[in-house]
Amino acid sequence: MQLIRLKISYIIGCMTMLFLAGCGEEETFPVTLYEPGKAAAEASSVGIKFGEYITYTDLSSKVQTRNWVFPGGTPGTSTDSVVTVHYPLGGSFKAILNVVFIDNQRGQHAFDIEVEPDPDNQIPDYDYGATYGIYTEHPDISSRLALVRPVDMNHFPGTRVSDAFEGVEAYKFEATGESDWAMGALEDGRGQYIDISSFENGYYHIGLKSTSLAPILIRIRSSGGGNAVFEFTASGEEYGFKRDGNWHLVSIPVADIKQKDHHINLAQITEFILFRSGSGDVRTFNNYSFYVDHVFVSEKMEEK
Repeated sequence: MQLIRLKISYIIGCMTMLFLAGCGEEETFPVTLYEPGKAAAEASSVGIKFGEYITYTDLSSKVQTRNWVFPGGTPGTSTDSVVTVHYPLGGSFKAILNVVFIDNQRGQHAFDIEVEPDPDNQIPDYDYGATYGIYTEHPDISSRLALVRPVDMNHFPGTRVSDAFEGVEAYKFEATGESDWAMGALEDGRGQYIDISSFENGYYHIGLKSTSLAPILIRIRSSGGGNAVFEFTASGEEYGFKRDGNWHLVSIPVADIKQKDHHINLAQITEFILFRSGSGDVRTFNNYSFYVDHVFVSEKMEEK
């Protein structure tokens, strides 16, 4: 019994010494504070001329995913760390880098880009009064159709291209060569009527571009068989449409449209622009392609 008490006392004494020894020296551990990711980027330039390029580089840290957005540029978006962007048209744009970091936090870096426009492709600066956009991206025209669609009526398909008069897209109509005549149109993308009746005393504007020497008919059609037909020739330069490869804003008084067809229903326009080949085989011309962009109506057209 005495031996058991001695062993217990010995064990308690050893534990007490270990405890006191542990309390006498504090053990420390290194602590590293977490550094969050940072959004950063650089651009080779923020001021260029139309047709030039800018290279963007993502310098962000701890990136999980990235997404660039380049309004007015080609490509329009990218997920690459280094991107070279082409700006075909003049204007003021904002290039934006959106980043998701490895901790799922988000960051953004933006550049204000100024691109000098092509002096040969300037949109005339008039006082148009009230406007309605049929096919346009112009920031001054807020009321517009939501969607348009091309209609290939005879081997003359319309395709969207980046070579625009304004904004970032236009339509190019080009004969396929499968027929001696061609016809194609643009209409409301929802298949609905277009109402321009409130602009009956105003102007109908169409941006056109071509180098083709072929005659072309441009029709504006409505429900009930309304069909206003305008002929454009390379030599006549009707309504200012020159075949020099530059964009031209063709402005037609709505009164002229009504004069071409007194029965046209301005409240129910179907094809707001319909191309139909004129005289001659389309395959015999140097080319048969026409671009269209910036289609709108206005209540007036006056010098500022």
